[in-house]
Amino acid sequence: MPSASLWRLLRSDAPWYALTAGVTSVVTYFALALWSARLDIPWLYQGDSLSTAAHFKTVLEEGWYEYQPSLGAPSGQVYNDFPTADNLHMIAAKIIGLFTDSWPVAINFYFFAGFLLAALSAFWLLRLCRIMPAISVALSVAYAIAPYHFMRGEAHLWLASYYCIPLGLGLLIMILRGDSLWTARPSRWRIVGVLTGRGAFAVVAVALLATSSTYYSVFFLLLLASVGLLVLIRDRSWRRFFGAAGIGVVTVVVMLINMAPDILYSITAGPNLGGFLRGHAEAEIYALKLSQLLLPWPGHRIDALQSLRSAYDSSYPLVSEQPALGLLGAVGMVIALVFLAYAAVSLGRRGLRRASPRSVTISHLSALIFIAFLFSTVGGLSTFISFLTDALRGWNRMSIVIAALALAVLGVVLHIVVERFVTRAALGRAWRVALVAVVSIGLIGVAYVDQTPRDPSASYASIEQQYEMQDQFFSSIESELPADSMVLQLPFVPYPESTSPTGIESSEELIPYLHSTSIRWTQGGIKGRPASEWPEGLSERPPSEIATLAAAAGASGILLDTAALRGGDTDLEPALRSIAGEPLSSEDGRWEFFDLRPIRQSLESEVDPAELDAIASRITVPVTPFLQPDFTGFTTSDLTAGTSVHSKSVNPAFTLVNPTGSATPVVLTMTVSLPDTAGDVTVTYPDGQSTTVAAGKEGVVVSHAFVLEPGSSEVRLQAAGSSSSAPVTIEISHVTSQDGLLQAFLDGLPSEAPASGP
Repeated sequence: MPSASLWRLLRSDAPWYALTAGVTSVVTYFALALWSARLDIPWLYQGDSLSTAAHFKTVLEEGWYEYQPSLGAPSGQVYNDFPTADNLHMIAAKIIGLFTDSWPVAINFYFFAGFLLAALSAFWLLRLCRIMPAISVALSVAYAIAPYHFMRGEAHLWLASYYCIPLGLGLLIMILRGDSLWTARPSRWRIVGVLTGRGAFAVVAVALLATSSTYYSVFFLLLLASVGLLVLIRDRSWRRFFGAAGIGVVTVVVMLINMAPDILYSITAGPNLGGFLRGHAEAEIYALKLSQLLLPWPGHRIDALQSLRSAYDSSYPLVSEQPALGLLGAVGMVIALVFLAYAAVSLGRRGLRRASPRSVTISHLSALIFIAFLFSTVGGLSTFISFLTDALRGWNRMSIVIAALALAVLGVVLHIVVERFVTRAALGRAWRVALVAVVSIGLIGVAYVDQTPRDPSASYASIEQQYEMQDQFFSSIESELPADSMVLQLPFVPYPESTSPTGIESSEELIPYLHSTSIRWTQGGIKGRPASEWPEGLSERPPSEIATLAAAAGASGILLDTAALRGGDTDLEPALRSIAGEPLSSEDGRWEFFDLRPIRQSLESEVDPAELDAIASRITVPVTPFLQPDFTGFTTSDLTAGTSVHSKSVNPAFTLVNPTGSATPVVLTMTVSLPDTAGDVTVTYPDGQSTTVAAGKEGVVVSHAFVLEPGSSEVRLQAAGSSSSAPVTIEISHVTSQDGLLQAFLDGLPSEAPASGP
């Protein structure tokens, strides 16, 4: 006979939570085809998953993610320049790091664990909505394997780890019910009662949510504000309103605590001119549409449904990030919208006022779905928010919030239908259990077929082959160079969120770092600072000078990514071969490593050490042009060397930053064009001088030598006839600022010194 405490445990939801975790584990194992995967090889190895990997690797090696000395060399990667408050996942990485030092193992484990955690938190929400346990288990599994989870994957691991969302939604349901969020549990000791009461749970829930994602926190705050106003109007209770406001204050405070290091860094180091750039219009580009939510998701297992979605995405505008709810979520959302329509036309009827508790729950869930949709749809309330800030653009990510609410609506409806059928059919206990089991298993089956990818193992073999090939290549470089050596990576691609002219994403330039531990790589510094973007200025110099200046900067080698080379760089590789000798090449021919140590030794024998150190400082912390915000690209990718940018401002300007601390002679060169007309363009420089050129679609090269004072200075352009009512579009490209002292250094070298390769 079990003891009383054990009996209470068995009669509680604890066994159901265990069942939820077990079923989710099995379903996830099959959904990801993990029998074909290796834990020590990343399950996704492209795009933003490489940035995620760099974060995990940095946490495992450095203890935290904000600074990585092996990236953005020689200054190091300072992630404060790209603010984020998603620290919960970094904490998780630290905890996992207690058991492994392998970043692929850590990421894969955390990604898998995210499915379990999402299911468990969803089960709590569904039980809060008084849905029977078995159906709650099934819908929790459906929420864990939502299409959103697979579409985000390890590329957007922070977004894929959405397991805190149901906690916040549960608090909103409590507020709508009229439950107090700040009560303590009865106890002999007051402190125990406070720490175990509902108020403590609410604080922990929103603290986890606010630490997990800026997006999900903002979504919660918007829903919370709406709910607070609704209960104030409905109940005329300021106490409940201020109770909800208190939860909002806790959320904001925790968000600020997470962002405090980034805020303080911006104050002390000054604003970053290009690190975190968004466009106000992107709030609608990355919003969602009702049709997207209700249609099948792009990775559907059934060919006809996958083709239907593909036809929609290829034919209709604003594809966004292809949000979708899945069949079960779509049914739940349709029920919610129909319920709201019925409630509107039935307003004031006696039956509606005397609705059952579960009908009230449906009304609460439906109201939250409607509010969430109003904020996140194209041209919705998020557009008005974009007038105030451009920091938030991915409003389609509200889809996973809507999914949780829609599944809850479906769960309540199924609970009502099953109970009424059992009552009217007078089914016995055994038949009732069998019916609920069939419904629950059916829900899991539908979710699995409808929401999971058709062939998740298709890429595992190719990823393993590519990963091991690259690991072997970069390990051979690491074994050749002394510890702490710096390697210049070319061509330069600003990081993050940039793309080379050939389509190589900036995150791919992190691959060498992911396969090494003792080399410092020049890519990966957050764009917008001269210390991060110095390789770009170096890459704009003649190829014959690049190896010499790189060696003078302290680089032991150059790693050339041939896949990222644009058409104009065809002479770079032959020039490096003639100067530095034959490179070490990767098996696939993409990467080539040129050893610069002989050139460095030659420079050390010819140049005074103090002068060489001064030149290295000039190279690695150079005068740098920053074209945003007046000049922007024609695409969402940011500027890379040689890319054209444009401005429709009447008198646009860009910034020249001189971080050297002393006046520096520079030669500023750029190509100016007028894509829509022909006419004069006047360029005014920081020294007060100006140049007027006749420009047209072909463009004209403009160059000016002057002395630039320390700090930030502006270069302004004015097209003749441009006015606020009819601005003339100005386009510029190949903007370079060459330090005159570096040219003097090169001119003073013996002609044979830099040319003696291995």
